[in-house]
Amino acid sequence: MPETIESFLCAVHRTYTEVTRREPGYFATRPLRAGDPPTGAAEAVADAFGVTLTATDPAAFTAVDELLDRRRRTRPDEDTDDVDPGRAAGHVPAGAWRAWRQRQDRQGALRAARAAHLGRSLERRVVRHAGRRLRYRVGGRGPMLVLLTALGHTDEVWHPLAERLLPGRRLVMWDAGETAPSGQPWLLDGHLSDIDAVLDAEEAASCDVVGWCSGAQIALEYAHSRPSSVRALVLLHGSYPRAAGDACSAYERDLGAVCASVAARPGRAQRALRMLTGGAVPEPLPADEGRAAVEVLARAPAGVESLLRRPFRDPDALVRYSRQLTELWQRPLPGPASGLPPLLSLAADLDRVAAPEPPAALMPLLAGRHGELVGATHYTMIDRPEVVAAVCGAFLDDPSGGAPLATGPAEIRWAPCP
Repeated sequence: MPETIESFLCAVHRTYTEVTRREPGYFATRPLRAGDPPTGAAEAVADAFGVTLTATDPAAFTAVDELLDRRRRTRPDEDTDDVDPGRAAGHVPAGAWRAWRQRQDRQGALRAARAAHLGRSLERRVVRHAGRRLRYRVGGRGPMLVLLTALGHTDEVWHPLAERLLPGRRLVMWDAGETAPSGQPWLLDGHLSDIDAVLDAEEAASCDVVGWCSGAQIALEYAHSRPSSVRALVLLHGSYPRAAGDACSAYERDLGAVCASVAARPGRAQRALRMLTGGAVPEPLPADEGRAAVEVLARAPAGVESLLRRPFRDPDALVRYSRQLTELWQRPLPGPASGLPPLLSLAADLDRVAAPEPPAALMPLLAGRHGELVGATHYTMIDRPEVVAAVCGAFLDDPSGGAPLATGPAEIRWAPCP
């Protein structure tokens, strides 16, 4: 089917919105490039977004242009206002595409409002175990899906993704535990027992699990120690202790060193906070357009800075987090074992927190089910929830179906099967 202007503009709208949330003036001095756009697309883009669209060879694409190109290969599966001024005979009324864009903006704002409301709409429950009260949220009907957040974070990071995964599933999520009843940090065995306690309280024999960042290793440890309790497992931007020879991000190396130092000598926490929270204001984008495109896509989503810095909110929180992370990263990843559930690993090529490449110990378990989101960061559950939900949903619906290479959004680059 030929590409329509609406379909093209849907891809532009997603790309424009993602970029300008990070840098509002990005397109004021930079064009958007596309290979063989539909007839009338340049006029429509100018009308809707005030952006110059240039038809060019893909060899001249920046990272932003490549993202648009990949999105053009995935037809939109969400409700859009399909008023098509381009189908009307003769002249397209001035401002028609601007009005179309405004309707898409309103739909996006409504979706964001539903995600923001999710935490209040889910049922709050409490389970007592190990001398403590674990507060969790639950909602929906269907197979149970547990969302495990990273150490030191709250379940709020899941809301945009959870809102899209909720239909047809029973979602459970909670804040990552920080302190045991003794006042000491809540370590790995405690996190594993939290999952047991919630499953028992919900009378669930098994569940699917999605774990983000350090939560991915906790999820993997849980599946390895209790294989009959996990039906399928998604590792989202997993950050793991790295063996010699495995890829490791500069941030992981630095964070590991700082946390080990603070765990050993808590008095260093105040000074470490200044190191970890410096540079909160983004640097100006480079003058070179290719580098600017990479840098704008590599920025964390706008408006979530306080949420993402929660483990570093004060010296006491940093001490607890440092002891938790140090203990977790001292454990080698569990190796292959009989009965492990199917795994899916998702990473991002511009992730500056966790290395996009999975560690060697995971490769035999993935069977080709490792994908990298192109032009994406460590926080795709916040700024690419529609993509992550589509892939996770398809995998969780049929986890034994093999590597999802032939389906799904084109903005995911799948690793070849071994």
